[in-house]
Amino acid sequence: MHDMEIENSKNFAKPPYNSVESKFQTPLGYLDIRGPVDPDQLQNYRLAEGLNCFRPSCRQHKSLVSLAGQTDGMVFTASLASTVISYVSFQKPDYPWWLERCLPEIIELGGLETDLSWRKMGLTKILLDRIFKNPEFTYFEDYIVIAVQFIQSWDLRNTGLSSWAYREFMLKLFSKYGFLTWETVDPEIREHPCNVLLARVGANIDNKRITQFTGTCMGT
Repeated sequence: MHDMEIENSKNFAKPPYNSVESKFQTPLGYLDIRGPVDPDQLQNYRLAEGLNCFRPSCRQHKSLVSLAGQTDGMVFTASLASTVISYVSFQKPDYPWWLERCLPEIIELGGLETDLSWRKMGLTKILLDRIFKNPEFTYFEDYIVIAVQFIQSWDLRNTGLSSWAYREFMLKLFSKYGFLTWETVDPEIREHPCNVLLARVGANIDNKRITQFTGTCMGT
């Protein structure tokens, strides 16, 4: 394990399970909003079949259960009974370029997905509101949350949007939660002009760390 990885693991502490917990009424019943979800609890859920942007839903379910059980993994869900309709996941960045440079305060919003048949219900916004605009849950104010937007992870087929229109959609969505675009020389991000690095700097991050993060983005 690299020295930076060891430092990151020592400085990372997950919030208690179900620190976020609320209900949201829909025409089909109440959705449970909760997270980080205990991996055993998540194991007893199933993922809606429409959650297949990254891989088939059954495989994605296994991946999320594994992530929820990791020291640095967190999964927040919106579920109807025992079926997950939407989720947001977080972990320490695992891209090789970031592993070599990652500050202890950096965490990545790695997955954000809603079942296709539920997308007009605004579940993504509801989840992000509960995570980033919740006065009773201020965990992420101690972190710099990055969201790496890659064109290959966007659902262009089902949305009918062009790559540039989808990029603009994602920028507007994340900007509501304090995410800004950051210049970076990360070679994977620079592979396509639509790719972009977004970052949300928590209220408790001091200027020294912000300067260090800027340097990290530029490879220094």
